[in-house]
Amino acid sequence: MQWVRVKLIKEARPAWATRIRDREDVHAMLKRYYRFHDREEALIICLDNKTVPTHIHSLAVGTIDRCLIDPRSVFKVALLAGAAQTIFIHNHPSEDHPTPSKEDRQITERLVKAGELMGMRLIDSLIVGGNRIESILHK
Repeated sequence: MQWVRVKLIKEARPAWATRIRDREDVHAMLKRYYRFHDREEALIICLDNKTVPTHIHSLAVGTIDRCLIDPRSVFKVALLAGAAQTIFIHNHPSEDHPTPSKEDRQITERLVKAGELMGMRLIDSLIVGGNRIESILHK
């Protein structure tokens, strides 16, 4: 048997860590980050009870048209961060409209269910594409 210790290391709270009111706030926060991405990258944004981001974590970098996500990796970060709620976000690097794929809808459904089981709400699942952001949960 081995002993295991899990540790979350917090870095300085960024200046942009202000309350998120809607998906446009998330887009303003991350559009520069995704601007030159040539592959999909999935992020989790951990939030406190007042929807202020406490942590942002890169979950996976994929290919030009897909990124494999496992709900365990999403909520592992959220649990370690003590998040009250989360936002899942990824990009479509083709500069095309951020239209959700069948796979995007499936992973969102899995994340919603997993979050409900743990009492950690997924408040949105977003796709950034070009100069637009699209919600899978809220139209």
